[in-house]
Amino acid sequence: MSEKGDVIDVETSVVEVQGRSLFDRVHDYLTDKDWSFSSFADKEFFSFGLRLKDGSVRVTVDTAEGGGWSRVLVFVTYSTYVPEQRRPAVSEALARINYSTVLGNLEMDLKDGEVRVRTVLESDGFIGGPMIDRAVRRGLDTADQYQASLLAIAFGNAPPKDILEMASQSDGATLQ
Repeated sequence: MSEKGDVIDVETSVVEVQGRSLFDRVHDYLTDKDWSFSSFADKEFFSFGLRLKDGSVRVTVDTAEGGGWSRVLVFVTYSTYVPEQRRPAVSEALARINYSTVLGNLEMDLKDGEVRVRTVLESDGFIGGPMIDRAVRRGLDTADQYQASLLAIAFGNAPPKDILEMASQSDGATLQ
């Protein structure tokens, strides 16, 4: 333990912490969470599956850095695809969600009906564990919050105008 009057070389300490690549810091984050994942160092991304409250998702965490900036891009993709005839209704629901969302967005591939949450965190500074956690958790939380409501619109008769109300219902509420 150092004494109160000891001088610490802050520059050296910061350089040591920042010396690890963003890819390595995300690897450490995922390992600390004890999640099974595949890493692709050549393309600087990770992929894994998780079970949320209302279904499974595939998560991709892409990293990029260079020239003084860094980016963590998180995709949380639902395992179900929206039927073609329900894509306009789900598109409206996604627009309503995105209008009310601060960090991240939901998007749908209109060709095949794949729906995913995208969360991007960019910085021209250091991206550490808490910021990585924020990007990943925000994507997972958003996916979890809207999954059942989007399924009710995609495969049921729920109107897209009610998406925000349905998603804010308590866990015990039924969406039919």
